[in-house]
Amino acid sequence: MACVALTSLMATIELEFLHPNHRVSLCLDDEKLLKSVFEKLSSMEAFVKEEYNNAVGSGAPVRRHLLNKIRDFALKAEDAIEIQLTNILQLQQKADEAELHLHRSLQEVANEAEELLKVINNEVEAANHHSLPLIGWSEAAASHPHNIIASSGGSLQCSPQFEEEKKDIIMLFDDDFFSLRRHLIVDELCLYRRVLTIFGAPGIGKTTLCKTLYTDRRVVSHFDIQAWITIPPRHNRNVQQLLRHLLQSMRPTLNEEIDMGSTSSQLKEQLHRHLKCKRYLIVLDDVPNTLLWDDIHQFFPDDSNGSRILLTTVFADVVEYIIKYWNITKIKCLPYLSDNESWKLFSHRFSLKQRMTTKFLEIAEHLVEECGGLPRSIVTVADRLSKCNYTLKEWKKIEKELLSLGILHRDRQHSSKLTNIYNRLPQHLKVCFLYFVVFPKHSQINVKRLIKLWIAEGFVKPLGCQSLEDIGYKYLWALRRRGLVRIEAEYGSRPKTCSIHIDMHSFCVREAKKEGLLCAANTQQCIGWSVDILANSCRWLSLRSHSLDYHALFSSNIPRSLFVFQGGFERFIPFRHLRILDFSKFLILKRVSLLPLRNLVFLRYISIPQWFESFDDVVSSNSNLQTLTTVSGIDESTLGARTLHLSSKIWELQHLRHLKLGDMYMIDPPNMVKENLQTLVCAMPIHFRKKEVYYCRFPSIRKLEVVYKDVLVPGCNGERCCRNPIIILENFEDLLRLETLMVMVPVGSITLLEQVGFPVNLMKLRLSETNFPVKVLTVIGQLPKLNVLKLENAFYGKVWEVAEGGFPELEELEVESKSLDRWEANTSNHFPKLKKIFLKRCYSLEEIPLVGVIKHLLLSITLEKCPPSIATSAMRYQEEMRWYHGIWESCVIVDGKEFFFKKIGVPCSHENQYWRYY
Repeated sequence: MACVALTSLMATIELEFLHPNHRVSLCLDDEKLLKSVFEKLSSMEAFVKEEYNNAVGSGAPVRRHLLNKIRDFALKAEDAIEIQLTNILQLQQKADEAELHLHRSLQEVANEAEELLKVINNEVEAANHHSLPLIGWSEAAASHPHNIIASSGGSLQCSPQFEEEKKDIIMLFDDDFFSLRRHLIVDELCLYRRVLTIFGAPGIGKTTLCKTLYTDRRVVSHFDIQAWITIPPRHNRNVQQLLRHLLQSMRPTLNEEIDMGSTSSQLKEQLHRHLKCKRYLIVLDDVPNTLLWDDIHQFFPDDSNGSRILLTTVFADVVEYIIKYWNITKIKCLPYLSDNESWKLFSHRFSLKQRMTTKFLEIAEHLVEECGGLPRSIVTVADRLSKCNYTLKEWKKIEKELLSLGILHRDRQHSSKLTNIYNRLPQHLKVCFLYFVVFPKHSQINVKRLIKLWIAEGFVKPLGCQSLEDIGYKYLWALRRRGLVRIEAEYGSRPKTCSIHIDMHSFCVREAKKEGLLCAANTQQCIGWSVDILANSCRWLSLRSHSLDYHALFSSNIPRSLFVFQGGFERFIPFRHLRILDFSKFLILKRVSLLPLRNLVFLRYISIPQWFESFDDVVSSNSNLQTLTTVSGIDESTLGARTLHLSSKIWELQHLRHLKLGDMYMIDPPNMVKENLQTLVCAMPIHFRKKEVYYCRFPSIRKLEVVYKDVLVPGCNGERCCRNPIIILENFEDLLRLETLMVMVPVGSITLLEQVGFPVNLMKLRLSETNFPVKVLTVIGQLPKLNVLKLENAFYGKVWEVAEGGFPELEELEVESKSLDRWEANTSNHFPKLKKIFLKRCYSLEEIPLVGVIKHLLLSITLEKCPPSIATSAMRYQEEMRWYHGIWESCVIVDGKEFFFKKIGVPCSHENQYWRYY
């Protein structure tokens, strides 16, 4: 893909030569040459962007041959530059000879860039002399299977025609249907013109629900005029065509001829005249952007007679725009189906006998699960199985096809919608979206990890004074607003995990493989492959173990990113051009023996097991390293393990942003300020007390996790060098950007704070064995953004009295305290947003305070090794929530056993959690 190859090449040139902390110096002539190359690359990037914009806006065909030339040039240029850089950095040639070869490579790249730009400019100029045909509204609309507007010369219909296979979906829309119909025809309190918006992912059922409403007998009889248009994928803002087709869709109701040859002004006048003083229902299906709404809304008069506009879209910005400027609106967001709803929709196709077939259930349940709650996918699966021979061989054949190619791979209309949404993305969002394919399908992806990878690949561009991480979050939200990404979990204002629907994943796989970007190799099937086969395969190499994972090999793309999700990976390390080396967290938990990494000099991101022998090689060879992760997670079970002391050389990495060493590594403090450092996770000696030589060196730190440990010296025989050590914690309040703080100290330590205070931007706090005075909790309770609080024997004192207005944003609270007897909450305005409580080993606590907390929505209370009286108070609390506030979807978990509640208020165990959904 041209945009990926260009982005990668430009990021490499910037990092290696143009950045203030570049590691290869050039002579003055080469600097001028390189800047000239960069300008030419920027021109190519602008051409690629304009090419796709024209394709989306006007329907002009993409000049694929030119994009392929740009892609091939960028790949070849980056390979040539990096080969010469390797020779220089690893001293494989004499300095003069290496510099000469680099100069020649840069000169060749400059010449080829100039020639390619000439070819592009000549073709663009030639095309400008000819009028390229644009896809008209009628052509696009007629090709749309759901559009009610026929092509020129065809019969016109005023209401949409149902397809037989879509009727099954309607049974799932009962609640939504009656709610929206009430807003259409019953809501007499709102006689103003009102906009109703149905919002959701492609294939979720927006158009089907809209058709159900549009053709409902009561709706039809309520309105004087109805009109429906489906916006074609390539709407070019031709207002005249838009007006013409609106009038066409109304013609059967108007019982009069409409002059279709009129000018725009005449058409506006006709439309306004026909709608004036009449109660109308206008349906705008598949609205692609806010510009279309601006073009059309002014044509609909508001005569305070109950007229309605029903609109469907997949774009959140359209919804937000209408909400902002049109207060009288109703938004309905259609979610993905639950497991029960998915199975209900699927099994509606089959007789009772077929549903009871064991083999059918095994295959069908697997396929329905793969649909991920998308109605269109579920109906497609049902269709394929209902039309095939009911033999095990045939079902398995269909199962393999759908899982390997994608359930909707034959659905041209759906694929066209996804392609249109994808093509409308800016270039930087396209590469970010495609990057999801490096993860296996159904992956719950850590957002911080994803954004670090985007930054390392060069996808995230600087913007003003914002950090790259903040810009990365904006990219993710932009993808979510287009319905492409699902946020699975979040705390505070930041998403924690995300995913893409399997339908989107299949689409990305097809696009990435088509461009030679992705090679997803089955580690169980490629055991006999040589390294050379994969060494020239693709940009992103992902090793997995799924039996139906795909692999595709190309000969012109050297891997730059390696992701290992399952086994047999040691022999794949020697790829010399790697910039990303990422091991799955499941593999990091194992001790593995990696090959030496000293030959890798372009690493920007590395995530490898805790125990490896090439740490110094990585640091000394990769001065462009941005993220270094050697951690499986800090856990109290490792507090007694031997700690490795690392050299302070790591602070010489000028681009270092995230350093996660875990609790197995201890490091000396830096002797310089690390402005870019965002994350630090490491162990620290208990005698290290002076703030001025450590934390103040990290003014931009956002995440700080520290384990204070004893330093083992000869003669200690594996035991602590001192008992009951005194640990003085620094004044964390000075770390103004800190969002996550974790402090763990050895059991029995005496922990003191230089000053009782914490950063105002803190969102997540974990304190373990600090044993602070209980009054510290009052200070913590005043933090305005604190969202998650974990206290593990963090304070001493028998009574915790929550202060007035404490913990205003807290959603998750975890408390472990062996000394706490009473937890008093006597006011009515604390914990206003608390959702989850986890209490463990609170042996002396009698109950959870209910006074004041009763107003809050708690989705779960988890208890571990707590007295029965606490469980009783938790049950009583949840019961009162149900009776007085009608909150049913919540549970109590006691020592691993879940208790849900029926509507009659009787608790039931986990086996009966079916009640959660009814």
